[in-house]
This record gives sequence, structure tokens and C-alpha cells, in this order.
Amino acid sequence: MNLDDPILTPVELLAYRRAAKSLQNFPPPETVIFVPQKSLADYVLRKYWVRQVKGFLGSFYLLKKSNGRVAFSAGFGIGSPVIAGLTDEFVALGVRRFALIGMAGGLQENLSAGSLILSTGAIRGEGVTRHYLPEAESVEASQEMAEGVGAILSKRNHSYFHGLTWTTDAPFRELRRDVLAYQQRGVLAVDMEAAAMYAVAKANGLPALAAFSISDSLAGGRWSMSGDLRPAQAGLSALFEAVLEFASAPLA
Repeated sequence: MNLDDPILTPVELLAYRRAAKSLQNFPPPETVIFVPQKSLADYVLRKYWVRQVKGFLGSFYLLKKSNGRVAFSAGFGIGSPVIAGLTDEFVALGVRRFALIGMAGGLQENLSAGSLILSTGAIRGEGVTRHYLPEAESVEASQEMAEGVGAILSKRNHSYFHGLTWTTDAPFRELRRDVLAYQQRGVLAVDMEAAAMYAVAKANGLPALAAFSISDSLAGGRWSMSGDLRPAQAGLSALFEAVLEFASAPLA
């Protein structure tokens, strides 16, 4: 018995659910897209035929457009612990690539509601990633995914920004000194999940990418929310369509 081994693994948990008949057997998708915002999940469910698979936190759907190669996970809440746990479970299921599409707070003055962000890496301002990776300030996204999704956005005439983002567990403890320091360094936005997804994916040798539509601003150390969130909602839809197109191509 190795004292450094976890007592419960995702493989064991999925086996328990299958034995309890709360999780059916099905061919795992190649890619899972995390969709924290209910408005985006509703958009996808209106537009695409899906097959729902029960047995996971929240709702899990296989997209028939992709012949089941792409799925999306929704309705699970927010924050790094839940994303880390789900990513771990989906790795155990056999998923080979991950994406996250959500809203984020802009840290730069030139970002407004609906600005699109591709996170090339996330500052680890939460408590989950240390359980998966050695100490470091940030964790990187998949460069291949960032370039591929970026090319699709450009093809669709959607402008976007790419660069480092910041993940935190505590939205009411985004200290002004930290916001201003990250803004000065060029960090683009703050979110609550990207670093955790990146860390679990990296620990398992798998690619991942987080993409954000800006909903509010913390630039200059002052918080402001857009009075019209329709551009932010449109940004979420644009990001989902680009990620879906990228993920619909079979993995090598």
C-alpha cells in the first residue's frame, strides 16, 4: 500500500456508478466542452440535437452533429473544485481533449462586453492546482487548440485577444493591488475555472483550452458591469461554434 496514493480514484467512482446502474456504458466522446453559463447551454440545446447521458454532476450531452465525438457539460455550478473533479472523471471515462467556454471579468481598458479571449495560460490563484502539479505561478493551455480555434474565429470574422488569464476561487477577494498588478503585466481577464481544468488535463497529458466572453470590467481597480449583456451572450455563442468546429475534426 502506497501512502501517497489517493484513496478514491475517478476510475473506481465510475465503476461504482456503473455497478449501481446510475451510469450507463457508452462510447466516450473525444472532446468535452464545459459550459458554466445556463444561457449558453440553452442556446446549444435549442440549436443542436443531443443525447443526454445521466450519471455526472449537472447535465451531460453528446452532440449528434459530431456523431458523439463532442459532448458538453452544463449545470454543474461554478468554481475550480467542481471543474477539476469533472475533468478527472471525464479523463477516466476516456475523454482526450477539454474546452471551457464562459464569461470573465476584463482586466484591460480595451476590453468591453463581448470581447473574446483565448486563454493561453492561467495564473493559479485558486487552491486546486497544487494537488495536481508542482508549484508554479501559472499553467499553460494547449497551443495547438488556441491556434486552431483562433484561426476559426478569424475565418468567421470574429476578432479576439489571446494571452494569460487569472483564475481565482474568491470573486469577492480580488484585491485592488492584485488587479492593478496583473493589469500592468498584461493579464487579460479573471475567471474561476480555467487553471483547474488546465492542471488536471496537464497532469494526464491531455490538451485543454479556455475561452471567454467579457461580461464585466475590473480595469483600473474599479468594477463595472455592462448594462447590456447581449454582446457577452453573443460572444459565448461565437466561441462555442468555433470550438465545436475545431473539436468536430477527429483527433489523430
